[in-house]
Amino acid sequence: MIVVRPFLNSDPPKLVELWNHQPISRGLAQPMAVTLLEAQVFAKPYFQPKNLLIAEMEGKLAGMAHLVLGGPLLGEDLRSEIANLPIVLAANIPEAAEVEDALVQAAEAIVRETSATSMLLGGTADPGPFYFGLAKGSCNRGALVSDTRMIDLAARHGFDHSQSWRVFSRTLRGFRPPVDRNQIAARRSLNVMREDDPPYQSYRDACIYMHQHLTRYSLVQKQNSEELVHLTVVQMEAFSHLRGVRMSGIVDMNSLDACTEVQAQFFLAETLRQMTEEGTAVVETQVATDNAALTQVVETLGFEAIDELRLMRKSIG
Repeated sequence: MIVVRPFLNSDPPKLVELWNHQPISRGLAQPMAVTLLEAQVFAKPYFQPKNLLIAEMEGKLAGMAHLVLGGPLLGEDLRSEIANLPIVLAANIPEAAEVEDALVQAAEAIVRETSATSMLLGGTADPGPFYFGLAKGSCNRGALVSDTRMIDLAARHGFDHSQSWRVFSRTLRGFRPPVDRNQIAARRSLNVMREDDPPYQSYRDACIYMHQHLTRYSLVQKQNSEELVHLTVVQMEAFSHLRGVRMSGIVDMNSLDACTEVQAQFFLAETLRQMTEEGTAVVETQVATDNAALTQVVETLGFEAIDELRLMRKSIG
């Protein structure tokens, strides 16, 4: 029999064991440790223990699911009428699907007692308030297509695919910015400035990124030093340990939509060059699947699509 209960203070070591026994994938950083889970999840000022659901079978921990209810600190995609289930994990046992189903059903029962009218599975459209740097690589939004358990779970419980992003990755060894007439002209009028550990843009960003090293790259006009656009790069330490190379993520690639194609290519190429010099070996980012212009820019610079993120949503009656 599967029993679902709220989180207890004695659970973290068991949750770490559950996490570390998941199949190796790009979606989960491993190895997990109690201190890491504490810093990234339990210590968040908006963490509510009652909404971290634990599944047990015969007194043993068999799975977990984290339900996040909306509030003013959690961003536009987590308003009070929207609930989010960013992560669902089950032990590698024959009853894994039954454990996942029990956790989702328990989460839905809680949501029905609130003002929420819909629920997201796997994460929001923006970086979620939990698990950044621990799940889904450089942006913990949506469900990875490669995570077949989550995709199957969404299908079983009636979640619809409403938005998607391609996950792009590039090895930076030997990277050189492209040289052509347009890029040479851009270099004459534009410059890329770097700022380590920039001020956080909001309290929410501080909560999400406080344990990662951030670098802000700004595209500025040489003539008057006016900033046109900026990119934020985050070191992905937990995933770096898993992959054996230094990995970083560009978390706000959509800001390049404000540039022309030539400006965007110059800016991104120069950012990658500077990242290479400071030791980054692999960079990852996401681009909306319907953003053809930005997709063209990243593919021109040698990024390869390695996965897809899907935002899964259902109405709660």
